[in-house]
Amino acid sequence: MQLPATETFIAFDINEHEFAKLFAELRSKERNTAVNAYLKLCRTLLLSGKSFGEYLHDMLVFSEQPLVEKYIRNHDPLIYNAIEYDVSRIREISLFEASDLKEYLSLTFNKDLSGLPEFKRGYFSYDADYFVRHCSENGSGAFAQYKAFTFSSGEMKPVKRCDPIRLSDLKKYEVQKKQIVENTLCFINNKPANNVLLYGDRGTGKSSTIKALLNEYESLRMVQLDKTQISKIFDLYEVLEAVPLHFIIFIDDLTFSEDDDGFFIFKQALDGSLTVKPNNVLIYATTNRRHIIKETAANRTENYIHKSDAVDDNMSLSERFGLFVTFTAPNKEQFLDIAVRIAHDRGINVDEEAFCLGLERFALKRGGRSPRIARQYVDMLEAKLSLGMETS
Repeated sequence: MQLPATETFIAFDINEHEFAKLFAELRSKERNTAVNAYLKLCRTLLLSGKSFGEYLHDMLVFSEQPLVEKYIRNHDPLIYNAIEYDVSRIREISLFEASDLKEYLSLTFNKDLSGLPEFKRGYFSYDADYFVRHCSENGSGAFAQYKAFTFSSGEMKPVKRCDPIRLSDLKKYEVQKKQIVENTLCFINNKPANNVLLYGDRGTGKSSTIKALLNEYESLRMVQLDKTQISKIFDLYEVLEAVPLHFIIFIDDLTFSEDDDGFFIFKQALDGSLTVKPNNVLIYATTNRRHIIKETAANRTENYIHKSDAVDDNMSLSERFGLFVTFTAPNKEQFLDIAVRIAHDRGINVDEEAFCLGLERFALKRGGRSPRIARQYVDMLEAKLSLGMETS
């Protein structure tokens, strides 16, 4: 019995993967090295809760796949052959059961090793077409494993625990949500779509609406760019352009101080630079300010020409967003309706009169009405009810 070599794969970057190293060590002539490799492989599979076939599948889809991505762009048959070659080798490896590997070790070292632990084999029935399709729909490497990222100092970092909020969790604002959803659907279906600026009062759900999109559309990815990192946005464009997925760059609480270099860079990034924004990228930003460029106490008293220039700068930036969506704070009736709907979603039956009184009291302490404050009140109410506390 011979074990396949795992030293060199060319379409999938798995040569330095733990599995490739362990499987290579199984062929060692040193018994301790080979047996320890088998035991480590068992431990890895048992800890993962995956069968051997599932583990091999995930190893490939979550690896970097530069040749697969290149094939998606140019359909070079030579590259396809390389993909097929790697997949066929993994398929060959997947046929080995734990008993096969133990038999191999027993024969190699002339010692009965049948008492070693075992793992579940599972199945690996995938072909090259499957991995090409998976990469085109989900990307490769970290982009296949995660949906959200941050970008700072030129480095992309995955967000391992995303906010699970859904659009259905956001009450009211149906017109605003419809505009943003339709624009996003156009984008992920490769139709013309606009950058979006969400403007309005605090706590009205601007950021939550953007984050909810990530949980609605499987093919969508999101990169949060801090406003202090806007000067790096062209570097981010370069990274995202090479990935066959749709990305929203999310910038929260967009504001600039006067003479901020980021303002001029951002204007160019939206429209006006020789470097064109990639077709697979849109920018969705939120702001609570009517004037994105902060006024200072000094320039509020300056002459009309200075004020006119500031207005022009604000307008020149806002106009570069093709879609401008306004979120306003709810009135008392809308505020109550939002809170009641949230409570009903959580299975909380409320006495409307007492609920309204408690909600208004809570809002008064918080300094205003907003969907965020409504949710916070229901959070508090739910916690107290679950612990049998007084809710008045």
